[in-house]
Amino acid sequence: MFTKIKEKWWIITLFSIFVFSFILDMYVLTRYNLSYGMDGPFYDLQVLNILKTGLPASNDPPLVYYMLTPFVLISGNSFLGIKIGMALLGSLMAFPAFLLTEMFGEKIDIESKIPALLSAFLITVNIFYFQLIGDFMQNLVGVFFLLLLIYFAVKWLENPKEWKKYGILAITILLCNIFIHIYTGILAVILFISLLLFNWILISYKTGKVEMKGLKILGIVSILVIGGLAILFAVYPYMFSKFTTVLSFLNNSSTNSSNLTGGNFVNPVIFLTVPFILGVLVTIYIFYNGLKEKINVERKVISRKTLLAWAYLVLTVILISLTVAPSVDSQYKSRFIELAFVPIALMVPLGLKFIENWLSKIYPSKRRLKLGLISLIAVIFVISSFYTVTGEFSSMGPSITSEQYNNLVSLKENLTSNNIDTNGIILVNDYHTGYWVEYVLGMQVETGNLSEIQKEYPNRTIYAVTLTQNGQSQLKGNSEYLWNPLLPYSFPFVGWNFDNSFNSTGGQKQLSQNMSPPGDLGNATGQNRSGTPPNGLGSNRQNDKSSTFNDTGTGPNSAASGVNGPVNGGSSGGMSDQNLNRIISDYGTLIFSGSNFKIYKIS
Repeated sequence: MFTKIKEKWWIITLFSIFVFSFILDMYVLTRYNLSYGMDGPFYDLQVLNILKTGLPASNDPPLVYYMLTPFVLISGNSFLGIKIGMALLGSLMAFPAFLLTEMFGEKIDIESKIPALLSAFLITVNIFYFQLIGDFMQNLVGVFFLLLLIYFAVKWLENPKEWKKYGILAITILLCNIFIHIYTGILAVILFISLLLFNWILISYKTGKVEMKGLKILGIVSILVIGGLAILFAVYPYMFSKFTTVLSFLNNSSTNSSNLTGGNFVNPVIFLTVPFILGVLVTIYIFYNGLKEKINVERKVISRKTLLAWAYLVLTVILISLTVAPSVDSQYKSRFIELAFVPIALMVPLGLKFIENWLSKIYPSKRRLKLGLISLIAVIFVISSFYTVTGEFSSMGPSITSEQYNNLVSLKENLTSNNIDTNGIILVNDYHTGYWVEYVLGMQVETGNLSEIQKEYPNRTIYAVTLTQNGQSQLKGNSEYLWNPLLPYSFPFVGWNFDNSFNSTGGQKQLSQNMSPPGDLGNATGQNRSGTPPNGLGSNRQNDKSSTFNDTGTGPNSAASGVNGPVNGGSSGGMSDQNLNRIISDYGTLIFSGSNFKIYKIS
């Protein structure tokens, strides 16, 4: 029994990494019962609307919402269910990361498992991962499917006869990625097409004739991708603007470039470390050797190491380019820089593999020395990554306090007594507040131009809600990167601080200094055991395009607007406080005043 455990120690270690990641995620995400991040209950609204109507309420790709729905059903609470689902999906990334790193090995031995295990840890326990699980959950799920896509695509290309097994699975995962989120979806499309194109070109070059089978596969995949995108854009038209933003790199760059403190050098500094650069050089070396390899003319197969090296290099070039390109809007740069943990976690272990092989050649009989040194480096990287991520925990939490949530619940329970028409429309200054107002009150929420809203809904009563921040600490996420050139992530003792423009979308976390204790909502009663908000969702949410918010950092109306036209000073995701205050001052009548929220009747 002991011998079997000793032989399969890496399986136990890999599973332990998965369990550790899941427990760590749940610990962080359940410190407060409310939904986390700038988007707040955005995902809760989608899942609850699925349970009610079968469809999500957003115009975003819906797959993640359907994936999270079973967890809400099982837990009986949308807040907890979504957190469990995200913790599980995020922690599962350890397995494809491990398998991808293992694919670079020529043979299976004990030493070769250490870099792969390091990859599994770095992909799930790092500061960027927790940035995504706190604010941009769709992107994190997209990364999970992206890893699966790379793995099964390479398995397919190295085993062309297994297309029914790996090919269909890879294409299915690709289409799933498109319907998870447009950013990771387009990244998946680029990676997959580049793999197929590279495989076809290299085989054609080495065999001296056009490889027709590969060309047919390219054609079929292209048709499927175009079809998938066409369906996505037809059902969710707003996605087209996101798609063109990614491709053109031209979205309001001139107006937002000032948000990038420190210029273009700041963001990509996370790539400027010895371990990552070594990993990139090793990847280039593997790729170069793969180009020189002869292929079996009959099988027409490129080695998996060459294909993986190509995929890693393409991924790295894309992310670095999006990070340094001056024409990319800063709010989108923050998304792309948070994906940096993917190439770091995948390529740093390749540098460790290189060191491992180098030691084997120099000291072939010093097995313990080699194993000890490789293990020591891996442990240092693990400690560094874990220590860095713990510094992010204090800034993770809901965008409103329990007191503010309770105040909304109290307002909900007294709508009738306060003469508030539940079929009315509520005007808010930003989508962060809007999500919570819509979740608890169940009423349609808007952030756009008042005059346009009045024209579109002439027979609807319009209200305005303002958030009063008492005793609040306005905190961004971890806005500093403790850069250390000797480690893939920062370390507590040595390093330089660089602003990496996290959360540059303008959404700041509002963490109360007197937030209720972890796991306690105080007197919050807005959610019953079924996980539904008080009295359900607003009846007009489903088909009202203008009231649909998105998790992109902007609301449905891109310009902040006043009563009769645009007014300067608008904020991302809606209108500025000044504009809303002007509307309230000119048209509003106070009908409810709580300690944290006030509601006015506009018209």
